[in-house]
This record gives sequence, C-alpha cells and structure tokens, in this order.
Amino acid sequence: MSSAFWKSVLISPVALSVSLLLASGSMAAPIRDNPHVAPIKLAAGEAAPTNPAEVASDIVKPGDWQYTALQGVAAKYGCGANLTNQPVSQLEFARVLNTCLARVEPLLAQQSPSAPPSPSAQPGTQQPPAVTAADLEVIKRLTQEYRAQLTEIDVRLTGADKKIAQAQANQFSTTTKLKGEVIFNLAGTTSGSNSNNTVLGDRVRLLFETSFNGQDRLWTRLATGNQPGVTGNLKNGSTAEGAQVSESNNNNAVGIDWLAYQFPVSNTNVYVAAYNGLHVDYAPSYGSNFDDFTGGSGALSNFAESSPIYKIGGGAGIGTSLPFAENGLKSLTVGYFAGATSANRPVAGQGLFNGDYALLGQLNFKLSDKLDAGLTYVNSYHTGANAIYNFGGGSGGLTGTGLANLATAGTKANSYGAEFAFKASDTLAFNGFVMNTSADKATIGKQDLWSYGAGVSVPNIDGKGGLAGLLVGAEPYVGGVGSVPYHIEGFYKYKFSDNLSITPGLIYLTAPNQVNSNGALIGVVRTTFTF
Repeated sequence: MSSAFWKSVLISPVALSVSLLLASGSMAAPIRDNPHVAPIKLAAGEAAPTNPAEVASDIVKPGDWQYTALQGVAAKYGCGANLTNQPVSQLEFARVLNTCLARVEPLLAQQSPSAPPSPSAQPGTQQPPAVTAADLEVIKRLTQEYRAQLTEIDVRLTGADKKIAQAQANQFSTTTKLKGEVIFNLAGTTSGSNSNNTVLGDRVRLLFETSFNGQDRLWTRLATGNQPGVTGNLKNGSTAEGAQVSESNNNNAVGIDWLAYQFPVSNTNVYVAAYNGLHVDYAPSYGSNFDDFTGGSGALSNFAESSPIYKIGGGAGIGTSLPFAENGLKSLTVGYFAGATSANRPVAGQGLFNGDYALLGQLNFKLSDKLDAGLTYVNSYHTGANAIYNFGGGSGGLTGTGLANLATAGTKANSYGAEFAFKASDTLAFNGFVMNTSADKATIGKQDLWSYGAGVSVPNIDGKGGLAGLLVGAEPYVGGVGSVPYHIEGFYKYKFSDNLSITPGLIYLTAPNQVNSNGALIGVVRTTFTF
C-alpha cells in the first residue's frame, strides 16, 4: 500500500466509505468490535490534541498519546512495529505508522460491502480483526499529524524504486558480474642492459564471474596485452629475474586466459580449472599484501608476489583444501595440474597424465591470531620446452635465473618450501619464504635450486588505501654456481580512488644470471584501473 493515498485524502476511498457507513448506520449488518481484542484507547488521563496537525516535539516518547495509540494499532493488527518503549524520532515513528497503514488498508477492503468473500477464509479459522470506527479515527488523527513525515518516506521510497528499476533494466546479468582491470606500465632499465630503452605497455583483463546457486563460482577471463619483459636484454644474458606481474606480450590479441569453476562439497570448496589454473587459486600463498594473485594492485614483480614454489605448474586440473581446526594445523591443501601447453593434447607424451604436471600438497597452520604459516611440497615433471617456474607452460620463466629455469627433456623435480605471514597491526605486516627444488635434469644432471625472501608492507600508509612495500630475497638460482642473485624491490601504491592507483617502484638485481657484474636497476611506474 502506498501511504500517498493516506496523505492525500487522509484515508483510502475504501476506508472513507467504511467510516461513512459506520457513521450513518446504513450498513445491512453493522460491524461490531472483535470481542477478543480490546479497542484502542489513548493513554490514561491524556486526550488527543484539539488541533490534529499539532505535534508536541521532534521526539515521540512512551507515554505520549501518539506513541500509545500506535502501539495499540500495531498490536491489534499485527503490523510488526518496532516500538520497544524507547523514544523515537518523528521520522522513525512515521515509518512504523506507514507499515501499519499498509496492513490496515486491505482489512478495510475486506470490510467493504462490495468486497467478495476472502477465498482463503475457511470455516473455523480465525479471521483478521475488524477495523472499528474508533480505530479508524485514531489512524486518521495519526496520519494527519505525521503527514509531512509520511510524505518524506514516500519520496524516499519512490526514489529507491526508481533506482532499483533502473538497475534491473541495465544490469549485465542476473547470474554474472563483470569485472575489469587495465594496466598501463612504464618501465625501463637504467643500468645493466644492452639498451636502456624505456617502454610503455598495457595489459587488459575482463573477468566474467558467474554463480548459479550463490555458493559456486565460474570464472571466465578474457585478456590481452603488448608489454614484453625488460630483462630479456640484460648484459649478463636473458633471465626471468625482475619479470613484472603486468607482462603480457601477445600483440594485443584478445583471448581466454583463465577458465575455472569452484563449487562447495561438504565443508570445503573444490576448484577445477580447464585452462590456466594456478596453485594460488586454491592454496594459501602467505604473500601478505604483496600478493594480488597476478593482479595489478600488489607487488611489481612475480618474485615479490609470493614464493616461487607456487609458480611450479599450472594449467588444467583440480585442487581443494580440507579443513581440520580453527587453530594449530588448520587445513591440508592438495592439487594437481597438467601443463598449460599439454593438458589438451591427446598425443604421446601429452594430456593430463603423460606430459608436464605438478602435484602440490601443503599443510596450513594458524599459529596465533596474527601469525599464519605453511609447509609446501610439489612434485613436478617438465619437458624441455617449458621452464620450471612458469605456471606450467612456456619456455621463458616468470621468476628465477636462466640457469635455474632451464628444463631439459624429462626434468623431474621435488620442491620443498616454508612460508609465513605475520600481521603485526592493521598498518604493518611481515612475510617470508624459503624454497628448495631438487631437480634431475636429463642431460645436465642433478641440481639444487634455491630461493628465499622476506618482506615488510605498510597497508593504508596514507589513510587512503595506499600500500608501501619492501622485499629482499634471492630469485631461484642454481646452488654452487656463480653468485647469489639478490633481488631488492621497493614500491609505493597511491590510490586516487577505488578504481585508480599509480605504483612507482624500483627493482635492483645484484647479479643477473648469477654473474656478479652488471647489476641491473629497473624503474617502473604502473597505472592500474579497475572496475
């Protein structure tokens, strides 16, 4: 019922006809008070104001005749009014009155002489109380007094209805949300490169997130980009060290780059990827504020996001976490991925189980309210065409030296890692990891590959959602060969709004490709648009 009727004519035409009929006594059968419900009365010793438009104050208090009268209406006609003997504002009082008007009008319609009998009425069932002349007079007085407040409520409801109708008319889908991210990335090496050219590239992602029952998720992502890596022309040779999250060089050709489905089973969720699934999609990475899961709002480089162990393997497969407890050993995460370039190929040495693969197992611990940790194991196999640390596909790695990523035909590897994330406060966090890969490379032999790092991050550093981060570590390298290739990265993300941020930063590589000369300094300014 729209309270506009009550405010324009004080009562609806149906109510008006009933009140007139009551007054004239011309009804065939007079309406009598419900014997089981007492009529509404004013507070003892208190009379209604002689001027119905007069309101005592801005606050309606228990004991005021208006308060007592509305409580009676609410109790008698089942309005569900939220009056708990506490003072309320006139507007809040009018909201309750509006609810009661919506309840009383259909009752009046049923009492109209011309109204047909209710089809739901059954012999022996309790019927709703009749609206008496006395009750109608009380409702009329309340409506007169709070005409202005009822009008304001109607205006607000009308505006809300218009917005809802507009949103429904223009919504993308009833089951699917559209999200997007656009990155403009300005980068260049200021030293250690054969050509210190500055480049400007882009990466664009459109994500369709669909849910069929409110608990599942289907992710379909389109992507394109034209940003190559800036570390492929270093003086010490091509390397994946310093490779940035936003790198994506397919000459701006649009294609699907992620297709996965997650659904609940018992007390956990099962993640199934048909294309380009990652371990971090279902496994905790303990990357703290650095890890935006390949998005453009965290660290600048792939290495600083999280431990390189999560970049061993990816593609098509399945993963889940089995919960144990709230504290201590919290859960067990397991997952299996076939290589991104082999999972869909039904030829010898390819497919789900005969080509590249990575099998992950991880124990997740909650050691305190502020400290979380994980122990990770990955068993993997790599053909000569794919780097070890490259999400299961492609000859170029995402992190690590060229020596470490080199996977000759038939490389078998066992990787072990430990990670932690410590949230000291809302504005200070620490994280770290250490990882070892024992690789048996067919034509090279056994190698121990190492990587470790520690970071400190300051979220909301400026009170506007900014993020400052500093990480120092060593990208995956071959132990006992050359120098340790340290990686030092610092950045500051400044948020102009919820949809726009700019992240300037520096990455310094002390010994690219494990050669202790020609250290490389990379400057980056990343602009990220999200919607």
